[in-house]
Amino acid sequence: MKRHAIAGRIRRSRDFMKHYAGALLLACIALTGMAGAAAATEVVPLAPFESSYAIIWHGFTAGISRFALRQDPSGQWIYVSRNEPHGLFRLVPKASLTLTSRMSVDAEGVRPLEFTAADPDDGKLQAQVRFDWSALRATGVFEGKAIDMALHPGVQDDLSIQVAMMHALANGQMPAGISLFDKNGIRDYEYTRVGAETLQTPVGPLQTVIYRSHKANSPRSNRYWCAPELGYVPVQAEQQNNGKVELVIKLQSIHRN
Repeated sequence: MKRHAIAGRIRRSRDFMKHYAGALLLACIALTGMAGAAAATEVVPLAPFESSYAIIWHGFTAGISRFALRQDPSGQWIYVSRNEPHGLFRLVPKASLTLTSRMSVDAEGVRPLEFTAADPDDGKLQAQVRFDWSALRATGVFEGKAIDMALHPGVQDDLSIQVAMMHALANGQMPAGISLFDKNGIRDYEYTRVGAETLQTPVGPLQTVIYRSHKANSPRSNRYWCAPELGYVPVQAEQQNNGKVELVIKLQSIHRN
C-alpha cells in the first residue's frame, strides 16, 4: 500500500480516536433524545478516574491513549485525553495532541464550557473554543479556522460527549441521538443500544452494554462497550467502514478515585 494511502487511512482513524476522546471512550452524545427516566430523583454523581487504552489499527498496536477526569475547586469538571502514537501513527502530527474539556455537570446534564487541543511538545494551542450557553454561541479558533457558531441545547465537544454518556446512563437515561460540535458545523448521529457482552480485560471480566452510533448516509459506524460497574466508562470501542473493522480501542488500566 502506498504511503499516501496509509496516511489517509491513519487520518480517518485519528478522527475516530479524537471523537472517542483521542483513543477510547469516543462514546457519544449530546443526548438530543432520551428514552426512559431516572429511577430516582437524586442524581448519581460522577466519580473521578484515570484510564489507559491500547489503540489497535488493522490488527497491530498503534499507540496508547490516556484519560483523566477530575473536579476542580469551583465544582467544574475537567476531562483530559493524551495520546502516545506508535509506528505509522507518528506520521500524523495531530495524533499526539492533548485534548482538554472543561464542563459543568448538574441535574440538567453535561454542558461543555471550553475545549482546547494543544501540542504536547511546545504547548501551542491548535484549538480553543468557548461555549456561551446564555447566548447559545461557540466562539474561538479550531485548527486555524475562526469559530462563531450557533448552538442548541445538548451539543457536546469531542470529550464532553463521553462524560455526557456516562452521566446519562448512570442516571437511568438512554441516549437516542448525538449532537457533536465540529469546526464545520453541528453533526447529528443516531445512537442505539445493540446488545450486551462480558469482556475479558486486564482488570478482570466486565459486563458491558453495547451502543452503536451512526451518521446518516455514512459508510462508517462506531460501537462502544460500556461497563455499568465502572460507572459506564467505556471498556472497548471500534470503528467499522462498510462492515469491516478498522480500529479497535481496548481498556488496559483504570483507577477510580
